[in-house]
Amino acid sequence: MAERRNRAYAPRMAPEQRREQLLDAVLRVIVEQGVHKVSIDTVARAADVSRPVIYGLFTDSDQLLRASLDREETAALTQMADTVPVAAMGDPPAAIAESLENFLTAVLAAPDRWRAIFLIADASTPAFRNRIDRGRQSFIAALTTFVRESCPPERLPTLDVELTARTLYTLFWEAGRLVLADPEAFPPQRIRDYADTLIPALPAFRATR
Repeated sequence: MAERRNRAYAPRMAPEQRREQLLDAVLRVIVEQGVHKVSIDTVARAADVSRPVIYGLFTDSDQLLRASLDREETAALTQMADTVPVAAMGDPPAAIAESLENFLTAVLAAPDRWRAIFLIADASTPAFRNRIDRGRQSFIAALTTFVRESCPPERLPTLDVELTARTLYTLFWEAGRLVLADPEAFPPQRIRDYADTLIPALPAFRATR
């Protein structure tokens, strides 16, 4: 009764709209308080709704959290897939630098999603980390394919393709962290300029003499 007296009724929404509102609230809780703070109460406060509104769509906080992670994982994987460089472009270093710029644009377009992903990647709970790791491994695999297809055939026998791909992945991942954590010190253009210098120096893409 106390909750009813102290909280105004939430405006009516279609179930799907309400679901999206609640998942947005879960994301805010993760970013502002941490994954371990997601509960029916914290999400209700973040969404400014009563507990019964949440229970009308989700059975408990675990289901609520899983639904949020499912949504953000799907969206993040789509964004990452759209930024994978294409070997057929003909200029591998330029293709990677452009893909990196596209990745940073995607990160900045959905900052809370990516803040949550970076937080979960460092979380102590294996179940959460494993969800993010699946996406990271897919991205590394795509970069590995790119490196193998872009490298001159005569270099492949002596090139460590996997480590080259992981080096590129680390550049993408850390750049994404930096543009969110310290955008003034690490704007996308600074990172792109550095990539334009670094990538052509890698053995896989170094110009032949």
